[in-house]
Amino acid sequence: MPYEYRYQVTRHGERVGSVTAEYHGRAIWTIDHPEFVDPGEPRTIERLDEALYAAGFEIMPDDSEA
Repeated sequence: MPYEYRYQVTRHGERVGSVTAEYHGRAIWTIDHPEFVDPGEPRTIERLDEALYAAGFEIMPDDSEA
C-alpha cells in the first residue's frame, strides 16, 4: 500500500505517462516524451510536479484504473 496515488501525465491533451506516488513521499514515473527532462533524485511527486509544470506538461489523477 505505499504507492496509493495514481496520476496521468499529459502534453497538449495526449497522455504521455503515468505516476504512482506516496502521500508526500517517493514516486515512480514513466514518461515517454522527448521534451521531458527527468528531475532525478530524490524521486518525489513534488519534484516531478515542478519539472512537469515548467516544461508545459499537466499531471492529474488517473481514474482509468479505478
